[in-house]
Amino acid sequence: MKGILAPLSPHEETALRKIAIGSGCLDPAHLRRLHQLGLVENDGGTWRLTALGARRHDLLMTAADASAA
Repeated sequence: MKGILAPLSPHEETALRKIAIGSGCLDPAHLRRLHQLGLVENDGGTWRLTALGARRHDLLMTAADASAA
């Protein structure tokens, strides 16, 4: 559950968003941290969000929407 509350750097947030859309080259250090927090998992060579990671991603998107309004 710590992954939902742990502060993420802007780069880690970006990495989480990229994983959510299945995009791009990611920094191994960011992947390692997101994995340690239980936000992502490796599924046969592909990184994907865990259920907790999907919740955290939704919170990031909600916060971004609120700040844009």
